[in-house]
Amino acid sequence: MTYVNVVARAGYRRMASELAEAGIAGAILPDLPLDEAGPCGRRRRGRIECVLLAAPTTPDRASQRSARRARAPLRGRAPRGHRRAAELADSALVIARRCRALTDTPVLIGVGVSNPAQAVEACSAADGVVVGSALVRRLLEGEGPPGAAAFVASLRAALDAATD
Repeated sequence: MTYVNVVARAGYRRMASELAEAGIAGAILPDLPLDEAGPCGRRRRGRIECVLLAAPTTPDRASQRSARRARAPLRGRAPRGHRRAAELADSALVIARRCRALTDTPVLIGVGVSNPAQAVEACSAADGVVVGSALVRRLLEGEGPPGAAAFVASLRAALDAATD
């Protein structure tokens, strides 16, 4: 995950090639408007997929356009202002269900997932989760790679247990 200006500055093709060489299959560019997704929304050398976004405020028409263009998962995101620390925002589940009705591609929920219970709740409406801030917070608080790995393992264990 990065911002579109980083990719645009490096060049879409160059960035795709470098990501592919590093073993990365997809990129999330949260500030990329759909109307400007042309270079990212098409497969490039290196076969990097661009994860397109839909928010609760995204009109159905725009979400449908994203769903049609998506080769990678379509990511629904809850607005930051509606996120509650202890529980997943209802709007995240709503957008995941809206996206699910529009596409057969996987739907992910991002923003607001910060613990195993939220990951399980999110996956009741989506195919997966994108966890960023909660992971970075652990790193910044000094837990380092072992703490980050333990956190990711706790998410994976909760998701696996919920599907058993």
